Amino acid sequence: MHAIAIALFHVLSAAVADVPAGGDVAAALARAAPGDVVRLGPGDHAGPLAIPPGVRVEGAGVAATRVVAPDGADAATPSGDAELGALSLIARPPRCALVVRKGTVRAEDVALDGGTCGARVEGGALEGARVSARGAVALHVVAGALELVDAHLRGTSAGLAVHGGRAELRRAVVDGPFREAAVTAEGGATRLEGVVIRAPGPAGIAAEGGATVEGVGIVVAGVGEVDGIPGACVQVRRATLRIEGATLLACGGAAVEAQGGTLTLSGMDASGGVAGCLVLRGGRAELTGNACAGHGPGLVLEDGARASLRMNRWWTDPVLWVDCGSGARAALGAGELARAPCAGSP
Repeated sequence: MHAIAIALFHVLSAAVADVPAGGDVAAALARAAPGDVVRLGPGDHAGPLAIPPGVRVEGAGVAATRVVAPDGADAATPSGDAELGALSLIARPPRCALVVRKGTVRAEDVALDGGTCGARVEGGALEGARVSARGAVALHVVAGALELVDAHLRGTSAGLAVHGGRAELRRAVVDGPFREAAVTAEGGATRLEGVVIRAPGPAGIAAEGGATVEGVGIVVAGVGEVDGIPGACVQVRRATLRIEGATLLACGGAAVEAQGGTLTLSGMDASGGVAGCLVLRGGRAELTGNACAGHGPGLVLEDGARASLRMNRWWTDPVLWVDCGSGARAALGAGELARAPCAGSP
């Protein structure tokens, strides 16, 4: 009963401060206590938002309420747990629309439009639903955690960049083109579920530097070129990649290209380009129940790469191209109809 009474007290004592367009948002936030709501009316509001811990800031809708930061400032910098809803945050280069350093910030029905990044997570956690983000990097995770559902990302360098911590996107669309990759991971752990990547530029997903990337139900389509060289839908360099149920289309160079690392691919439908469907230079791969098509080889193994194959379908000619002299090997398991390469090799 005592705990219920305390909770009821906080609900009843929570205040709502209504701020019209052009009003003093900073003063309203300075007066706010944990549990309070600062409600911004339709129109433009002057940022930045220095949100105290436990405070909710909400607008009249993404298209109706805009918080615009002055030059040289981020649009919102919560100092702890906070909630954002039904508004747009706008910052000019070289700043970000939202910076999360500690606490858990929850955003719902929010647009993040930043010059350098839509949101940057340096610690704590950013979670939410129905979030759109745009910037040179739409979402940048350095540390902490990111978890968004029903997100839409646009940018010029990358849609999602992960350098540490943990990032998870579910039911998201990432629209390019980008100068780097739609999703680039150089460390940390990234999970993609039901993510569609369209016209990403040189790569749809790029993982390196010990990063771990997991994907379920991924679509990557329309990879471009870099200096006239066709890109790959998925690129891996000394990282761990686990993908289940992906569709890789119009990949240009290769559907998956890896230099070292560990790959586990299952239930993938891929169409490779001039380099082949799956190109592995070093590292290890487990391939189960995938379908590969294209004009180049189905599977290329070089530089000592090792792959285990089971129940895959190959609509390529040749099916396998293995550099036996480098120590590369393909172990053919159940359901594989191709001839075993490197016969008689140790």
